[in-house]
Amino acid sequence: MITGAASIFWRQVLALTLANLKSRYRKTVAGFVWVVMNPILMYSVQCYIFHWVLHIEIANYQLFLLGGLLPWIFIMQSLEMTTPILVNSGRLLKSFPTNPLIFVFAQLLDNAINFCAAFLCVLLPLAFFEGVDPWGIVGLPFAGLLLFSGVLAICWLLSVANVFFRDTRFIVSFVLSVLYFLTPIFYPVELVPETIRWLVKLNPLYLMIRPFQTALIHFTPLPFARDCAASAAVSILGLPLAAAYWKRKKNEIYLYL
Repeated sequence: MITGAASIFWRQVLALTLANLKSRYRKTVAGFVWVVMNPILMYSVQCYIFHWVLHIEIANYQLFLLGGLLPWIFIMQSLEMTTPILVNSGRLLKSFPTNPLIFVFAQLLDNAINFCAAFLCVLLPLAFFEGVDPWGIVGLPFAGLLLFSGVLAICWLLSVANVFFRDTRFIVSFVLSVLYFLTPIFYPVELVPETIRWLVKLNPLYLMIRPFQTALIHFTPLPFARDCAASAAVSILGLPLAAAYWKRKKNEIYLYL
């Protein structure tokens, strides 16, 4: 019975994900090209500004920025789009007996597909011209899986919290705008003073991004495994917390939508 319910849940998630992908750029000329255009343009502009204008000196800066910026864009878009999704889907949830989490999972999966497409479009030419350790490329799917599960935990928690506290979506937007500059995305963590560097390393968003940077820049197994373990800790702590909060509040959600 549990297996059957899980199968129905994931079929609905996949169906909604496909619907989102088809509807997002319906009646547009470029279609799916717009999926990758925005992050690639942001990457190109920031690479120029930070490396050539502000002269942030780091070897293989293009790869370093790729490992930080595109995962950050995925995190930012996922949090901002999924936090209000239950409230925005309130009328539909009241009209049809649907598991509310389907909307959260489908939106996150949609964003993950877009992230992978944009990431590969930038990585492939860079890997050809700049050179990337083959084992680092092998490690990227593990980093991506940990990123997805960690973001899922945060999105799950925030989407439920926003039903009861409508300020959540505005707080998330504000915190993300601040964290963008406090997270070593376009600059190396070594530039952060040692006295406060430990605070940066407690940032869960940075913990999820770090394996990408390690995989692309001078990959070595031990640091990569250590960074993956830190990223996994976000999921290990976050998913049970989100599940517990969901279990506690799920029967009240329809009263607040």
